[in-house]
Amino acid sequence: AEDGIRDSSTSRGLGDVYKRQIYVHWPFCVSKCPYCDFNSHINKDIDVTKWKQAYISELHWMAKLYQEKAKNPGQVDSVFFGGGTPTLMPVSIIEEILETIDTLFPLASNVEITAEANPSSTETQRLASFKSTGINRISVGAQSLNPKTLSFLGRSHSVQDIYNALNEAMGLFKHVSADFMYGMPEQTASGWIYELEQILQLGLSHISAYQLTIEPGTQFYTRSNKGEVLTCNEEIMADLYELTTNMMSKNGFELYEVSNYAKPDACCRHNLIYWNSQDWLGIGPGAHGRFTIANNSRWHSQTRRSPEGWLSATQDNQHGIDIYNEDDEAEFARELILMGLRLSSGIDMPDWLFQKEKLINLSWLQQFKEDKLINLHKNCLLYTSDAADDSLRVDLGGRRI
Repeated sequence: AEDGIRDSSTSRGLGDVYKRQIYVHWPFCVSKCPYCDFNSHINKDIDVTKWKQAYISELHWMAKLYQEKAKNPGQVDSVFFGGGTPTLMPVSIIEEILETIDTLFPLASNVEITAEANPSSTETQRLASFKSTGINRISVGAQSLNPKTLSFLGRSHSVQDIYNALNEAMGLFKHVSADFMYGMPEQTASGWIYELEQILQLGLSHISAYQLTIEPGTQFYTRSNKGEVLTCNEEIMADLYELTTNMMSKNGFELYEVSNYAKPDACCRHNLIYWNSQDWLGIGPGAHGRFTIANNSRWHSQTRRSPEGWLSATQDNQHGIDIYNEDDEAEFARELILMGLRLSSGIDMPDWLFQKEKLINLSWLQQFKEDKLINLHKNCLLYTSDAADDSLRVDLGGRRI
């Protein structure tokens, strides 16, 4: 590297190898958390046969579309069951989905197959059956080891449930991750340090630590609009973020993305595919998909959010796609930069970004470099520790992001 700037030949996760994945959305939960803005709905009895067939129909339709349109169709490196609460899915549906994927796509020999799970006693008892389907990675939505925080967040599980779930999961799966949240209204640095010490003793290889944010459409959003204070202030939040990263680093975790920490070789392949703007197909209610097609553009799809609407659409049309378009070079450039700058390792920007001045403002990039907000060498772009979360703005075709 020259002048402390990374050389673009440096390995950065998946940026140098094209990867593809399939995301499967299960929209049901036992209850709706007050902070959650995901496409999730209260669990209810479903017709297993109809839902199974709907997923299979959409997989077949998406596979055909991908083979026809994708610039680089190839093997699937990751399958991710998200939600909602995927561990509420009937095991027979997961089995059928994975068997269908295996027939429609070439799978990588080391394919990562992840399912999100809540640490309830019921779901913990089902983990062994999920492993039998081929799932090899579990992400547990723990959220906190503080009983008061769990109550504030509307979580139905206890701290002991978290320990039980993680112990069971780590006995079954090679890769286990857990999500935690910080930034509660009265949270202090000392209190969060104490909780982080407990988290680090769990023996996990991957930890996601998210700041509590108030999202439109949530119960917290409604309460916040009525004047209730539901997060700590920005200065405290920044301090909590810094101490989180410092403690994780001292314990062998790398901050490889703004909210994700991993031990060596434990980064989440599913997330890296998103952040490197590679290909994924979105299956199930409200799922998004993107893949690269000719002329440096992207096919973007979104299925119907309503579970009933999606189910009906797949029965009528073999798929539930509600919105689709082809993002042009400018939109693709926005995605590459917005997603890639989340990575602490930086991004390798393709040559075509620099070949048309309307796509990227080189004088701005140079100014950001002089201001020590970014490191830029050849095509490698990396934000610096001096860059605040909202400091870096890139001009793409006259639009600032």
